[in-house]
Amino acid sequence: MSYRRMKAEKDIETRKWELAARSIFDNELVGDEDLMDMQEMGKLKELVSQVDLYFELKKHSEQKGWENVKRQMIKTPSKTFRIFNSEKFALKPFLKVAAMVVLAIVLGTVVYQYIRDNALSRQINEVIAGANAIKTIELPDGTVVSLNTNTRINYPERFSRDKREVSIQGEAFFEVKPNKHKPFIIHAGNAQIKVLGTSFNVNAYPEAEKVEVIVETGKVQVSNKVATIAKTNELILDPGDKGTLICASNDLLKTTNNDPNFLAWKTHNLIFRETSLKEVIANLEKVYKVDIVVSDDKLNNLLLSAQFNNYSVDFILKVIQTTFNLELVQANGQYILKAHS
Repeated sequence: MSYRRMKAEKDIETRKWELAARSIFDNELVGDEDLMDMQEMGKLKELVSQVDLYFELKKHSEQKGWENVKRQMIKTPSKTFRIFNSEKFALKPFLKVAAMVVLAIVLGTVVYQYIRDNALSRQINEVIAGANAIKTIELPDGTVVSLNTNTRINYPERFSRDKREVSIQGEAFFEVKPNKHKPFIIHAGNAQIKVLGTSFNVNAYPEAEKVEVIVETGKVQVSNKVATIAKTNELILDPGDKGTLICASNDLLKTTNNDPNFLAWKTHNLIFRETSLKEVIANLEKVYKVDIVVSDDKLNNLLLSAQFNNYSVDFILKVIQTTFNLELVQANGQYILKAHS
């Protein structure tokens, strides 16, 4: 074959690629019938449409898309694979190269995304709320978590394809983003909490004698990870229910929540209905992180009925002082309540 002929054929192949690109991506009518086989062009467009379809699917749920792709690959070969296997298609050299490039792009992108998702699901973040701070964070799925003081949460950079798992130490309020395909699981000491979408409070400080879960909305499953056969190892909680895991005995109990202030650490809204002064002070210390001393134990039996919506601790103590005719003194970082001498 002469050099001129080889160069002419190479120029023809180059011209074909230019016409193919203009026809497929710019929707331009090429009109050069001598250089372009329209049947070949139709096959090439079909291959390119496979890539378009793949990236269109990426706009939707990755998990669902991945499962559909695997299911279709098992059930029947895709159009792309049939092109290579069918005797009806005799691909010319440039079209064969195009098909291989398209297939490599699709498979390479799928493999890369799968490896990347696995790597991100193993990368763990930790957020800590310090001694005098309350933090609110948003997790990768849109779930919002409020952390009480001295609380830490661990969660992955990206949740796995079939579940959302976190672990906490301390107290937190969860507003879980609904997703019926990916349950939300919290590990708190020996307790495991599982939900699909709801709001609830978890109290699981490491030094505490129990783990408590109080449900505000939705439905929550609480499990004991170390329960024996003789003990209850799972509870279903509805709004208003409280689940308690006793750490020493591993007993799992379900009761009705009678504490209107279980979320006051977050809202600073307090309700007292003939509540003993001892319990009132315990709530104030927890919510405002202060130290309050009662000089006479007899004062602890005083009963208070009042409601405070986001008032300062100084204001609340002034109300208590006035209501019971007490003295209120501040000294050495403490509030001191005592009877008049």
